[in-house]
Amino acid sequence: MDKLNWAVLGTGVVANQMAQAMQGMGCKLYAVGNRTHSKAVDFADKYGIEKVYDDLNDMFYDDNVDVIYITSPHNTHIDFIMKALENGKHILCEKSITLNSVELEKALKKADGKNLVLAEAMTIYHMPLYKKLSNSFVYIPTLHGFCRLYQHCTGKRAAFWNYIRREL
Repeated sequence: MDKLNWAVLGTGVVANQMAQAMQGMGCKLYAVGNRTHSKAVDFADKYGIEKVYDDLNDMFYDDNVDVIYITSPHNTHIDFIMKALENGKHILCEKSITLNSVELEKALKKADGKNLVLAEAMTIYHMPLYKKLSNSFVYIPTLHGFCRLYQHCTGKRAAFWNYIRREL
């Protein structure tokens, strides 16, 4: 699998959990951005992250970033998602991914049109009972979109989905 450079947008509890999980797998985040620059600097120091954005919007234009993990407040998700997709970034976004189905449809359409992965971070997918249930039914609406997207994967997109599928 190709090495993917992850950037995290936000420095709260969930971002810390992600950084710790990546360290536990022998990986690390490439970059961090936050509304409060000093918090991003502290986060980078804590986890050995090489890139801190002076302006968090620079994350979307960094050619070295493959995947952005959005951990910001819910009401900011759609703007960050659209900016990331427009600039060719795969996205893992904290729940709830959007505030409503209209926003979600807009984001999914953009991701599909750009051949990018857009995923919501849901721990339930990794719980043993959910795994068992997902193997017991032909169709589960929450997995259908992920399966549909996976069928179109190529290159780094496929590498990202292969990584995600290994965890499911």
